[in-house]
Amino acid sequence: MTKIFQIDRLFPNNHLRPQDIKVIESIIDSITANDNLDIRFIAKKNYLSTASISRLVKRAGFANFKEFIFFLSSRYKNQPLKTYGNLPYVHCNVGNEVVADFFQKIKLEKRTYLFGEGFCKILVNYTYRKLLLKRIYGVDLDGVEISIASDQLPHTLITFSQSGENKNGLIKIAGCKKDGGNIITITATPHSTYANIGDLAFVVDSGSGVPDPENTNLNYFYGNTINLIENIVNQYL
Repeated sequence: MTKIFQIDRLFPNNHLRPQDIKVIESIIDSITANDNLDIRFIAKKNYLSTASISRLVKRAGFANFKEFIFFLSSRYKNQPLKTYGNLPYVHCNVGNEVVADFFQKIKLEKRTYLFGEGFCKILVNYTYRKLLLKRIYGVDLDGVEISIASDQLPHTLITFSQSGENKNGLIKIAGCKKDGGNIITITATPHSTYANIGDLAFVVDSGSGVPDPENTNLNYFYGNTINLIENIVNQYL
């Protein structure tokens, strides 16, 4: 079953109860499986009345069930991901030819934005040094607004977040899009904001399927992402 890790980020105006979360996760599973989304079916599936579902929708901050389903369907649309190249632990939302186009643009511009926090800073630093060897200047946006770092031209942002819900990362994404730049997101979490919002989105296997941003357990996300960066640099740059 889909797990929601940051309920307040998904529903900022919610008054949800703990038991509501499992029902919402069940609804999301129905969306991704293309199941019936009629309120009566949803209620029966969760052993609730339609009135109970309607009250849950209100607690989530929506006017009605239709609005609630539209929001979740947009957020958790079932985008089929493709295996990237010869890396079975990496999937992306476009084909390899389109991937090549994104990095060809970076190669020609000789400049790109980079962002990541926590352990993802390791990935930012690694990517920065690899790009520099190819004479591509990576601008680390940690603590820096795009408006300050900008040379008045749109540039691609490469941003890392294991959970795919990094608050500051989403701010950088919005700023880059406002300037007309492309977004490359790298995350471990399918159906996260990062996975849905990236013009080019990579989903990298972490080995557990559960985001572990504190990196306290066995976690392949960071190592697998470095292998992905090596593959990209070698193949496209």
